[in-house]
Amino acid sequence: MRFSAALLLWLACSVVYAQSAKDQLQFFSNGLRDAGVDFQQIVTGPNGEKIQVSQGRLEYGAPDRFRWQYLKPQTQLIVADGKKIWIYESDLKQVTVKAQDALNQDNPLSVLSRPDQLERFYTVKERADKQGVHWLDLTPKQASSSPFDKAMLGFNGNSLRYMRLFDGLGQVSEFTFGTWRKNSGISAARFHFTVPKGVDVVE
Repeated sequence: MRFSAALLLWLACSVVYAQSAKDQLQFFSNGLRDAGVDFQQIVTGPNGEKIQVSQGRLEYGAPDRFRWQYLKPQTQLIVADGKKIWIYESDLKQVTVKAQDALNQDNPLSVLSRPDQLERFYTVKERADKQGVHWLDLTPKQASSSPFDKAMLGFNGNSLRYMRLFDGLGQVSEFTFGTWRKNSGISAARFHFTVPKGVDVVE
């Protein structure tokens, strides 16, 4: 009897963890209003050489607002308010402003709250799971206006754990995410950027 109960429990767990990457994306996005997570980013060159390791904090507000705050080794703040992207480099006293991509290709994490739009913006391919991680390959349909050639999203335990961005120069940026804190009530003000006094604006 104990063996049968244990077998049923194992089978149930197997079903949960056998979900596809799309299934896990759908689970993650259900009811998502906002989310915050710590991350590490490793940038490697065309030959696999490590170029930079950074750490920071990501805050997300559905459907297309972001706040990327790099804390180490250098500080940088990137705020996407749904219409514009503000890139603030405090050491240079400069902020670069550009229009946020209408196709949401500037940041593939835009699909976190709208997985039904995934195939509208990207050509999507599912990869076989590797070491428990289920992967989605995303190739922008409007390649000429995208800052990356391909993106990969890696899911595990119904949560986004990895993101890889491949650019035209052969560089790869890999993000490793910690534990997401969902729907904690992040203030809308976090996704609004006010240019500090004495800072140059480049558009």
